[in-house]
Amino acid sequence: MKKLIVLLLMISGIISCNQKTQIEEEKAGVEIAIDEEIDSVKTLVRTSFEEIWSNLDSTKIEKYHTADFLLLENGIVWNNDSVRNYLTKERREMEQQQYQRLNRLEFLKSVHNQNTIWIAYDNYGTWVKGTDTLVTVHWLESAIAIKDENNWKLQQLHSTRVRK
Repeated sequence: MKKLIVLLLMISGIISCNQKTQIEEEKAGVEIAIDEEIDSVKTLVRTSFEEIWSNLDSTKIEKYHTADFLLLENGIVWNNDSVRNYLTKERREMEQQQYQRLNRLEFLKSVHNQNTIWIAYDNYGTWVKGTDTLVTVHWLESAIAIKDENNWKLQQLHSTRVRK
C-alpha cells in the first residue's frame, strides 16, 4: 500500500510539473506574439510617416489610417480630409522649393491591449535641401493603433512640439 501511495504521489508530481511547464510555454508564446504585434505597429508608424508625411502621398491615408482617424496636434484637430488638404498644399511647396523631409523616431513605451496598441515616441523631422539642413523639429507623440481585419491601422496620433 505504501508503494502505491508513493507511486501515485510521484505520478501526481510529474503531471503537475508537466502542466506548469506547458503553461509557462504558452505564456512565453503569448508574450512573443505581443512583441511581434508591437513591432508591427512600430513599423506601421515609421512607414506611415515616410509615405504620408515625407513623401506627401495622400493616396496612402486609407492604407494606414482608420476612417475615423484623428491627429491632435498643438490644440488643432485634424482628420483624414484635413491631412489630405495639407499634403496637397505642402507637396506643391516641396516641389517648388526642392526640399524633402526626413524622419527619425525613438520609441519610448508601448502598451498592448488585445486589439489596441498605444505607443509613445519622440519624432524628429528634418527638412533638407540638397546637403543643407533647413530646420529640425522635435515632437513628443503617441499613436493608437487598432486591429482592423487582421491589419493594424492608426486611429489616432497625438503630437506636441518640444521647445528647446
